[in-house]
Amino acid sequence: MGYASDLGTGIVHDICPVTGYPRDSWGHLLQTTSLHDGTVIPDWDKPGTELPNITSPYGHLFYATGSGDDFICYDFEIVNAGPRGRFAVLHATANSETSHFIEGFEYEVLPCNSIAEQKQVIRCAFGMVDRAEEWCYEGWEKPFRHSIKGWNQSHDFFAIAVAKELFPYRFKNKTGTDLALRKANAAARKVALAIAFDKD
Repeated sequence: MGYASDLGTGIVHDICPVTGYPRDSWGHLLQTTSLHDGTVIPDWDKPGTELPNITSPYGHLFYATGSGDDFICYDFEIVNAGPRGRFAVLHATANSETSHFIEGFEYEVLPCNSIAEQKQVIRCAFGMVDRAEEWCYEGWEKPFRHSIKGWNQSHDFFAIAVAKELFPYRFKNKTGTDLALRKANAAARKVALAIAFDKD
């Protein structure tokens, strides 16, 4: 129940013509199956039906760029749309305790079937975290830096996690052990950048 409540819900506005998934009035994709048992939710395709969100950056609050008070948080999901293919949903939300607002920052739905498309998804994720870092410096009375210690993660942690989801085999060392995704893993960052920007 905790996971479902963290994810939040949205109201079906229409069906995305690209993915075939229902989406809310903001264009955010909604889940068609129950988070509890995986069964298809009745009337998932009817406008007005309440469904779980596929992504919820502020609900999960796992990936972030910024300070403890003002930050961009992220979430992502890889969805399988059957014959339409797989899609990556990248979602970022801005939260400001000092200015008292929570608002959408970026939302992307990208195909991720070919290696080229998967690399584009990772480049988009790196772009999101770069724009989030710019957000920390622009438009504030006192610009601030990303707090690695406060969030226990590097600035690029979100983009690295997206890369690891799409190319898990690239994140194994010579002994076959996974490269850990911790607060500042230069090795994992190097691998993610190499995949995204063809720097092998």
